[in-house]
Parts: sequence; C-alpha cells; structure tokens
Amino acid sequence: MLRHSCYAWGSGHAVRAPTLCLGRGSVSRTPSAFSTWCGAVLIARRAAHAAAARGSASTSSPRPRHNMFTAPPKVGPGRKGGEEANPYKSWEHMSHTWLILMCLGCLCAGWLAGHFVEVDESKIKPKYAKEDVIESACKQFEFRPDLAATSIRVAFVLAARRAGFPADSVDESCAVVRGLNDMAGVMNYLSNTYPAFSTEDVASLAAIAGIKYLNGPCEGILDQWRWGRNDTDEIPKRNIPKDPHQKTFSIPTILHALGGLTEAECVALLACHGVGEFHEDVSGLDGGVTHTGKRYTLNNRYYRFLLEHEKAFTPLTVARTQDNGDLAALPETLKCVYITERVKGKMKRRQCVINSAELELLKRKTWRELVERYAADDDLWREQFQSAFTKLIDSNFKRLRPYSDPKST
Repeated sequence: MLRHSCYAWGSGHAVRAPTLCLGRGSVSRTPSAFSTWCGAVLIARRAAHAAAARGSASTSSPRPRHNMFTAPPKVGPGRKGGEEANPYKSWEHMSHTWLILMCLGCLCAGWLAGHFVEVDESKIKPKYAKEDVIESACKQFEFRPDLAATSIRVAFVLAARRAGFPADSVDESCAVVRGLNDMAGVMNYLSNTYPAFSTEDVASLAAIAGIKYLNGPCEGILDQWRWGRNDTDEIPKRNIPKDPHQKTFSIPTILHALGGLTEAECVALLACHGVGEFHEDVSGLDGGVTHTGKRYTLNNRYYRFLLEHEKAFTPLTVARTQDNGDLAALPETLKCVYITERVKGKMKRRQCVINSAELELLKRKTWRELVERYAADDDLWREQFQSAFTKLIDSNFKRLRPYSDPKST
C-alpha cells in the first residue's frame, strides 16, 4: 500500500502524506527515521519527473504552422516580423466599398421586412374595452352636458389638423383650437384611467360617447371603431389657398379632405352644428346662444330648421366685450334668427345663430337636395352620418388595427 501511494504521489496523481496510507498498527510500530526516509524518496522522484519533462520540451522540434488562409491580391505588405494579428481590425483588409454596400443591404432588408411581412392584426388586442371608455366619458357628461357636444368638436378639430386645415376663426370653420379647456380635463381623466390608449384613441371614443349622450346614431360607429392611432407633437403643415386673395377655405373643401367623404356624407356631418352652444372665447357670443334651439339632441332637426328659417336669418354683429377681449378678430359671417318654443311648459324666446357659409350651401343644387332628403328621412341621415363620422375619426392614420375585445378568449 505504501508503494502504491508513493507512486501515485510521485506521478502527481495524489498529494496525501505517505504515513496516512499505512494501517493503524504500522504507524505505532514504524520509527520516525523510516518516515523521514520515505518522504525524501518521494521528493527526489518528483523532482526527477519534472526535470525529464523540461528536457523533453526543450529538445522537441517545434511543429510547423501552415496558414490555411491566403490573402487576396493588393492588400498591402502585411504584418512585419514580430507583429501579432489583431482580430478586431480584420475589417481593414476589406474593400470599404463592399463594406458600405453590405451595411446598406442589411438596412434595406430590415426596412422591407418591416413593410412587407404580414402580421395578423386581429391577434393584437387593446388593453381596455372600448365600452368601458364610453361609459366613463358619459359619466363625465352627466355633470357637464355641454361637453358632450364639445367632444364632437374635438374630434373634428383633430381631423382637420391632421388634414392641414386648422381654423383660426369660426368664420372659416368650427375647427378652432379654443374653448377646449374644460374638455381637456375630461381627456386627462380618460387618458390617466386608460393609459394604454393613445390620446387620439381616447378622443375618438369620447366623441362617440358624446354622440351617444346626445341620443345620436353611434352603434355603427362603435362597431366599426378601430384602435392604434398614434399621437404626435409635430404640427402638420397648414394648407394655403392657391388664390392669394382667398383668406379661408370653403366648408366642402375642408370636409372632402377628412377621409374622402362623399357629398352625402359631407352634408350628413353638418348636423353636428345643431348641438351645443357658442363660447365667448371662441366666437365672441354669449353661451346662451345656440344653433337650432336644441342643445342636447343630435338628430335631423337641423335640416328642418334650415329649410324653415332660411329666409328669416339676418346678419349679426358681434360686439366687443370684456369676455371676448382675447379674440384678435371678431367673426363677421354670422347670421341669427329668433324663435319661440316651449321649454318646461313655458314659452321662451331664443336666439339661434348660424354661419352664413352653411346657408350658402343651400344654393348648391346637390347639397340642397340632400338637406331636403335628410329633413324628411331620419333613417337615411343616421346611416350616412355614421359612415361619415367613422371616416372622420379614422382619417389620415396609416395603420389602424381591427378592434378585438380584450375580455374575449
């Protein structure tokens, strides 16, 4: 056993002390001189093995190394004697032209893959249900019914902005980014409650909620609603009339730019002017002034009102007051008519104001025929209105995803 252990330790396979390999009886009978002699033999043998290894390494001839790779022609003199290769600079031996082409090829391949790879958009679901957003917005309108109509104007303001038709005054369009401070509070509440939705998505759903609160047609709009609108802080370039003498765009020009609306759809959207009220910081008029005398009902009454009072409208001069002092210019194209109607069992006289551009549309044969048809057929108007409003809130967005209920499996 001692011999075997000494051989293993001398060969480098064991490092145990030789005395530990002996039996208990042998340890008691072995003198200390014998132990010292064994240790000396083992040390000498290990030294002999180490010397033999060094000798064989020094006398052995080095193996020839062959370079398996040959350099292409015209790459330079190569490394000098004693220099080592740097693997991180191997690209220096490549043609820079080919290197640039390779990088451009990778970029183009990635761009093409992002545009042509088909993705099943129906598998992507929003985080929140659209019905929840609608319900939350309607609860806000219960405290401020006037904001229901303002939410519709916000949708129109955003659509006109995306199309490059933001309005500076109500003479041009109702797409004026003024008088929206109160509505901003509702939008902030909805955005904080449903943070996964973009502001554009929340604004479109708030507008649908406004239509629902005003008893307007919203079922078809909500069914066709798609999500995935992107927010941007970049202001789109404003369109400029080709005629230098033309200050504003016509209503048909603006409406046709909002999602490719047809003539019937353009006229159907005008019914939104029949709800809500004027704001002094927008139009300079007192908030008690309305379009048709009905603030909180969206239906085809707007068209009947136009036809019934077409000849009774008179020009309206907006006076400068303390409340509209921030307006750089007061509107000059408004007309008004006074009507008497029953409100809560009492007859009340109301001042109804309209933009003269809306009355001018009645002089267009096609538009007048549509106004007459909508005034007589509420179902026809509801159908065209829902189609038009769907195009309005979807206009000028590149990729909208079909809605899929997040609660469904």
